[in-house]
Amino acid sequence: MKDWDDDRLLQAYLDRTLSPGETFQLEQRFCQEPELAERMILFASDDAVLSEWVAHQEQDLGELLSQDESPSTIQENAPDFGLRRRLIVPAFLSGCGLLLAMGLFYIVPQFQTPVLEAVVFSSGERVQNHIKQTLAEGSAELHFPTGARVLISAPAAYEVTGNNSIHLQQGKFIANVPSTGIGFQVDTPHGRVIDLGTLFSVQTADAEDTRVQVYRGKVIASVVDDDGIVKTSRQVDENKSAKIDYQKNEIAETPDSHEVSARYGIKGYSSSVIFQEEMPDALATGKYQVFEHDDLAFVFPERSHVVLPQNLNVLVSPTRDEQRSGKSFHYPVSLPAQTKVDCFRVYYDPAIKQGTFIPVRGEIEFERPILGVILEIKKLNQTDSFFHPLYEKHPDRSIVHQGTEVDRGKIDPKARYDEVTISDDRKKLSFVLLSGERFVDEFRVIVQSSENPAKQ
Repeated sequence: MKDWDDDRLLQAYLDRTLSPGETFQLEQRFCQEPELAERMILFASDDAVLSEWVAHQEQDLGELLSQDESPSTIQENAPDFGLRRRLIVPAFLSGCGLLLAMGLFYIVPQFQTPVLEAVVFSSGERVQNHIKQTLAEGSAELHFPTGARVLISAPAAYEVTGNNSIHLQQGKFIANVPSTGIGFQVDTPHGRVIDLGTLFSVQTADAEDTRVQVYRGKVIASVVDDDGIVKTSRQVDENKSAKIDYQKNEIAETPDSHEVSARYGIKGYSSSVIFQEEMPDALATGKYQVFEHDDLAFVFPERSHVVLPQNLNVLVSPTRDEQRSGKSFHYPVSLPAQTKVDCFRVYYDPAIKQGTFIPVRGEIEFERPILGVILEIKKLNQTDSFFHPLYEKHPDRSIVHQGTEVDRGKIDPKARYDEVTISDDRKKLSFVLLSGERFVDEFRVIVQSSENPAKQ
């Protein structure tokens, strides 16, 4: 009886009809009961396949609808498909595939199932399912009908397998999956990743392994055999990462994002900040709306150990003593040529509706002193030749910036502006950024290089 109850619970989880408390309790069980986690993966996979199959069947079987029945009559006589689907999936898993097919043959004509939207590129062009796609350079952004967004970086080979699933043969991507896309499935040559509503990345290569990094939320990572049978599973939580090793039949922990960021001289950051080691080409060249996330800012290391070829003007916050003496906010300081520095990019692009601005408040603490920040669009463009990771290989490539506005009310006292400040000890960066659907806030942080002794 418990198995049947669990089946209903898992289906309700995929249908998003559980209460927040029930959802939390079930996700806790995923951690403690590997068999339940594996069954959830099967449910998510079969649920996606079933939904796609029904959508195709409706088109083929639509001619069976009675000519005498009006849409309103059909709607009145329509059965509860949500209930039927919750009962059908366990039947399918128990081996009643033939009965399922026969049942759906008669169920589908009785009601109007909404036609599912296709997976599309950010340009709006439709992505054909079950056709291998290759990406030789740049990046591609896929939008799934469930709301999931995937940004794939070249070189990559992938195949869209459904309206909420993808097979990544080779390459890497970062996925942003809202609650409407829970159950988003990623298959690779080494295993499977099932999303539980999160922001995560996947990287794989044919002859190697699959690596998963979770920035927000959680996923279930699994080793899957050639027949698609789950051999072992493990939940990967927020700020954790794991390696799916098919040869060893294991899922091993790997350094998390905090460990990786420490290598770049970042001591810590607030929960509203995501550290991403590599900047996608699309974002690096200024293609916005590809890394959207409300109230989350990203920090990317751009270049390290850069020897400044000339003096560089940056902005800094005055200390309290300097404020008392009348120093203006973010007054410019000139860094002398030959100073060795590291550069980071802070980026915020919310996914909210046009005309609305939502703030993100965050902090980043560095091991070494912050020498200053670069906020203005003009200055960002001018310093691309020093700090942009793509500039060295592609000096003629078009790069677009939007910058960060910190007027602080000097021009318009009633207006709200972004805030960027540096602590008195010059090691902590604090910010409040305001942006909307068509806008991005971004700025550079210039930090003293590890090979340059700190000046006290």
